[in-house]
Amino acid sequence: MRTFVFGAILAAGLNAPLALAQQDDFYRGKRIDLVVGGNAGGVYDVVARSVARNLPAQINGAPQITVQYMPGAGSIKAAEWLSNAAAKDGTVIAALYPGAILQTLFDTERQFQFDPAKLGWIGSADSGARMCVTWHGSRFRRLADARDQEMIIGATAAGGSTWDYAWMMKNLSGAKIKVVPGYKGTPELALAMERGEIDGICGYGLAALRSEKPDWFRDRKLNFLVQFSLAPDAELTALGAPMVWDFISGDARQAVELVLSQQSFARPYAAPPGLPPARLAALREAFQQAIASPQMKEEFEKMGSPLTPLSGADLAEAITKIFSAPKPIIELARKAQQPPP
Repeated sequence: MRTFVFGAILAAGLNAPLALAQQDDFYRGKRIDLVVGGNAGGVYDVVARSVARNLPAQINGAPQITVQYMPGAGSIKAAEWLSNAAAKDGTVIAALYPGAILQTLFDTERQFQFDPAKLGWIGSADSGARMCVTWHGSRFRRLADARDQEMIIGATAAGGSTWDYAWMMKNLSGAKIKVVPGYKGTPELALAMERGEIDGICGYGLAALRSEKPDWFRDRKLNFLVQFSLAPDAELTALGAPMVWDFISGDARQAVELVLSQQSFARPYAAPPGLPPARLAALREAFQQAIASPQMKEEFEKMGSPLTPLSGADLAEAITKIFSAPKPIIELARKAQQPPP
């Protein structure tokens, strides 16, 4: 396995004619390493393996794609490797957590070794709502149940949605929440919840639930306390999950909206800095074609999780918009996702 360090450089000149990119025979006989900035077994792994199966047919030369893993700090380790050590010729791409992108905006103490604005954004495979859930037998069936007794919420690490959303609800909603970090990912968190080690999970993605625990969703084994989405998700609303706005108001709402904006690119894929513009354009086009292919659509429909992709250009634009938010709102959002001092 190659050493992976993910970097960021927003490629310029993406108006290079696609015809030139399609004529490029660079990939013939080559291999692309797709590095997942998380552990095997989770929904990011599932999506990455689907991309690896379906993307080669859309690239001139049909290169082999291998999936590898670089967990650590909510994908920050992978993003820094991509930026600083990965080959910058298009033979390495990465699947990153969106929280890693926002951490560079919110964490003012850490010296990050990558810049999201400089990554070559290929596209996002999915978007969608997140939620706070508890096990069906839990005494916490509504968020209001945590007003008088402490609810234990498991989390991964800073930069992961389960950390960020748990602290955000603790700090802004008034609920009595104890955040217990250190879990490796949602599969481990789900097991801990089922065993009763924790009461619930916040920031759990609806797509992840459908992929990892389809029987839980089908058999209604969870209580849906809150849904995180800029607009109501019809399915979660039907399950009785109230919108986060029922518990957040004032300036805090703008801060939460900033945090939730990352959900428009829930499964982002990036290339390292310095990738030739025509090659990035080719990867973007191939990615969109793979996501739209009948084969990939069928794979996700079997999981009960229809794809809601975002193009590379739209992904780059969304990230630019996030980093242009007013500084007071950025600061409020930053504090909301951290333990109190």
